[in-house]
Amino acid sequence: METAPESFKAIIIAYLFKYLEQFRVNLTKAMEEYDPEAIHEYRVSVKRIRAIIRAMNRVYDDPLFNEKMINPLRFMFKAGGTIRDDQVQIGLVENLEKEYGLSFPLIKEYYIKRIENQRNSFFNKSVDFDYESIDIIAQQVENILEPLDDASLELNLYQRLHKSMEKLKRKRYDLDKPEMLHKFRTLFKENGYVAEMVYHSQYSQKVTKAVYTRMKNFGQELGNWHDHYQLWSKTALIFQETKNIDLLTESFELRKFITPVHDKLFQEILHLIKRDDSIFIV
Repeated sequence: METAPESFKAIIIAYLFKYLEQFRVNLTKAMEEYDPEAIHEYRVSVKRIRAIIRAMNRVYDDPLFNEKMINPLRFMFKAGGTIRDDQVQIGLVENLEKEYGLSFPLIKEYYIKRIENQRNSFFNKSVDFDYESIDIIAQQVENILEPLDDASLELNLYQRLHKSMEKLKRKRYDLDKPEMLHKFRTLFKENGYVAEMVYHSQYSQKVTKAVYTRMKNFGQELGNWHDHYQLWSKTALIFQETKNIDLLTESFELRKFITPVHDKLFQEILHLIKRDDSIFIV
């Protein structure tokens, strides 16, 4: 039987160390195999780490961490970013083809070409990555958290999470544009990672299973909308980058099709945000 961590500081350290290690493992796999899932997983690890660092920096009057501390992780996050986005777009196009009996071969070829063009850049950046920076970050985390009072840290972080969700709740009637919902989604996801860290601990019971599950499920709904939004908005990128008439024609057809699909998802998400107060309860 596992014993509970000794302190709330131990929970934070364990969570950050877990995803620092996940970053290390998946970056290595991405380098060796150019594995799309590994690229996705190491980027998600960075998102989790960044969310906790940002949350901790808002707990006290003076930020605890210099956010430049995780710049090496951010560098690799950006190196894999467009590659992963393009992979997601291909998968979404293929799902639409299967579901609706459509065919967009030139658009898929366009994204495949983009991925191939970025491959060398990704490998060059990943080869130069200094893995010792992960250990340096881990040591800095321990050193900074060690002198903090545990009870006030737990209380302040939870209060910060609660206030952040209340702030999102106040903004829910100002999301009439996809760009605003995108910002809302980013902040909601960051809060979700904080809630995840607290929920999975055995030390704190402040985030219940119901709250965690609700936040996780709604985060997935926001992600589904965002994928369709990206596909819709990136057709404009194709219009800018190519003079191929066949590709332009295919892109125009995709945009005509994806627009009502996206708009329906967008309105459904907005309706849920405006009507369901439980989304914001932590």
